[in-house]
Amino acid sequence: MSYEVRGKTFWILGAARSGCAAGALLRRHGAVTVAVDDMDEAELRRRWEREGLTDLAPRAFDELLTGGARPSPSPRPAGVVPSPGVPASHDLLRSLPADVEVLGELELASRFCAADLVAVTGTNGKSTVTAWCAHVLGQGGRRAEAVGNLGRPLALVADDLAPDDVAVVEVSSFQLETMRTFGPRAAAILNLAPDHLDRYASLGDYYSAKRVMAGLVPAGGSLVVWTGCAEAMSWSTAGRRVLFGDPAQGAEVWIEGDVLRRRDTEGAVRDLLPVADLSLQSPPNLLNAQAVAALALAAGADPASVAAGLRDYPGLPHRHQRVGRLGTVDFIDDSKATNVHAVCAGLRGYPRPVVLIAGGSGKGEDFTPLAAAMDQVVGVITIGQEGPRIAAVLAGTVPVEPAVTLEEAVGRAAGMAAEAGAVVLLSPACASFDMFANYRERGRAFTVAVAALGAEMTAAT
Repeated sequence: MSYEVRGKTFWILGAARSGCAAGALLRRHGAVTVAVDDMDEAELRRRWEREGLTDLAPRAFDELLTGGARPSPSPRPAGVVPSPGVPASHDLLRSLPADVEVLGELELASRFCAADLVAVTGTNGKSTVTAWCAHVLGQGGRRAEAVGNLGRPLALVADDLAPDDVAVVEVSSFQLETMRTFGPRAAAILNLAPDHLDRYASLGDYYSAKRVMAGLVPAGGSLVVWTGCAEAMSWSTAGRRVLFGDPAQGAEVWIEGDVLRRRDTEGAVRDLLPVADLSLQSPPNLLNAQAVAALALAAGADPASVAAGLRDYPGLPHRHQRVGRLGTVDFIDDSKATNVHAVCAGLRGYPRPVVLIAGGSGKGEDFTPLAAAMDQVVGVITIGQEGPRIAAVLAGTVPVEPAVTLEEAVGRAAGMAAEAGAVVLLSPACASFDMFANYRERGRAFTVAVAALGAEMTAAT
């Protein structure tokens, strides 16, 4: 598919990672790009340096406007490309003529992409399923790129991919707001739970953004849905519905006993591989593995390649990643768990007692469900702005202690875990912005704190 932009002007709203990628893609195809960023220029350039964009950014824009400056209305833009973090209420978007198209970086990039598109959305597990699915599809000999919300924009590679290639795209609710013609061969909706209520007026608005994915799947495509997600199960789609989870509800991929099974095109039940062979074994990852298998099969992978990729995928940092051991205490980095649903899912069925480190900056969530997920938790150390609210919810359920810094929290948790034969799990249920630039920086700080205790490290500090 191609999209003719030569000689046309586009405004890029937000000049960080996705904005730079979108601008560079447009300029490669002859468009004129005007970047608008509300940061002052010095701060923006520091961000480019932090995020490794100093080579890309100069190639992305014909004009850069910062610190509240706005572009001239002439020439009239052919389109405006807002970054995912820019809300629809931004003054530049509200003042646009109704006939100027607003399209996000993923929507834009898909118009230049000849490869198959495979999409992944949901509240939790998106990055793991995206990267794992790309790994599985690569086992079959295809070039498979993991892109999108996990940090690498599709626009970086869209026009370099051939028809036999595949782009596996993590898609956030923010990105879905600006997607119209993006047509995935297969798409997955993993789960839905309260999140981003600092952006959406209601839970219904958040779910409505996610529902866009069901409408993007074309006839001939496949929509992969978890049987445990009643909301997404009710959404209509032009594509074939492929379920994972509960075979009694029609799942085509499920775990039965100690085996991951699938139903073939003729309805016969086949074994994919023993559960013990899965490379990722945490409770959420057993569900992620089912999603990966269903999505990869729907995207055309053969069962042998799926089984091979499920066996040897190494996993992503900051997602139930064991980073070190001190005596009998394992330290697990799940910094990516930035909402309550992710923490509860990770704790459910945990095989060992847990000392939990939780807290950070808020996203408008109710922490009450955490109290029902404490069966394996022997103690909680709270950090950050939301620490007191989490402590109040858990009062009387489990021992809770506050810590001022993450380093202090790790030290206290290690002592508590050694006495209880437990693991230390950083699973914050919160964003990181009160103490860290992002969840990755928080995870790295956790690893450094674990190393400082003298632990034997299994992840780089």
